[in-house]
Amino acid sequence: MFLIDQQKDLLVANLLDTMRTFAAVRAEGEVWEEDGLLCIYSGLPGAVFNSVLLTKPLTDERELKLKLDYAHALFNSRRARWSLWLIEHFVTPQLSKRVLPLVECYGPKILLRGTGMFAAQLDPPARTLPSLELHQVQSPASRFDFCHVMAVAFHTPLATFLDVYHASDYWKGPMHGFVAYSGNRAVATVCVLPAHGVLGLYGVSVLPDVQRKGFGERTIRFALEELMRQTGIHASVLESSEVALGLYRRLGYRELTGLSVYNEGR
Repeated sequence: MFLIDQQKDLLVANLLDTMRTFAAVRAEGEVWEEDGLLCIYSGLPGAVFNSVLLTKPLTDERELKLKLDYAHALFNSRRARWSLWLIEHFVTPQLSKRVLPLVECYGPKILLRGTGMFAAQLDPPARTLPSLELHQVQSPASRFDFCHVMAVAFHTPLATFLDVYHASDYWKGPMHGFVAYSGNRAVATVCVLPAHGVLGLYGVSVLPDVQRKGFGERTIRFALEELMRQTGIHASVLESSEVALGLYRRLGYRELTGLSVYNEGR
């Protein structure tokens, strides 16, 4: 059984590897990592796929400001916007009170507050789930459908997701994507990254008009079971929004840490 600190370490390591995948799509993509800071540049100007993360605990406000100075200068030199993904157990409660005003000085605003979660294995379903047709993201059509569902679910321009997820090279890397279909209509998506002995769950989206029908749970279970079969890994991690906490708790996930995302805009 993984101890809580081990679970947190696995959650962070998997998330960092996921962010690194966004730098692999374009030749211009870059990764900078040193002294407890990771910066990912996707080669695109929008903040969605350009991220900044702490990789170790930080207690000093002056040091946090230096890291933000560096990140801001880095992305500014590339005329790109960026987002800060703050894993909350990496900052002290006292310092966490200073994060929002500090970050906003550089442009990013709070976008969401989420929760990092862990499950050693999934709990069995408590209800009958709908029958869906599930396809792995590979063909041009499945890549487009994946982008379309994500764009509608997250109220984001389609082009933002096409820039990354429609690239065939992205899916040649370690990330596995899935699209769920109800009839001929794409209705849900999920990504899974096997890394560091856990399966990282990302990109979970369901079209707004078919939410609360079990489509998300069915898609998640299919994707995780497929990767469990391929890898032998059963433990999984994810970062949940507040509205999805109930679903993930029913699946067997338990809270580990907070996660705040600050975004400079799309």
